[in-house]
Amino acid sequence: MASHKQVFVKTNVPVDRGVAILIAALSEFPKLQTVESCEDLKGWAWVTFVYGEHWHESWEQLARFVLGFLGPRLISELGDRITVSMHITEAGLYRAEMAVRKPAIPAAVKLLAKLSSEFTD
Repeated sequence: MASHKQVFVKTNVPVDRGVAILIAALSEFPKLQTVESCEDLKGWAWVTFVYGEHWHESWEQLARFVLGFLGPRLISELGDRITVSMHITEAGLYRAEMAVRKPAIPAAVKLLAKLSSEFTD
């Protein structure tokens, strides 16, 4: 069976109002795909995402992006108003999660815009 080359496209999906601008900012990274998100009731908003062309096969691109670029830059600027982590799901899939205190979302969005314009992969 022939394999078809895939490309990334942005789609419109409903998300919680408070996390929408955060998802839009993350979507500026071409190889990032958000998986799920929530505007939590305890003062945080979070987004789970994957990264890379073959995100379902490998953790290396996700790790380089999250641990080598995105995480350190976000934490250095926003401190304890944001967390960034990686994990393996029960199904063996690699995921990253970013949680932002809701009042810090505008600052996170501004920083993500700056980082997406600087990032080359």
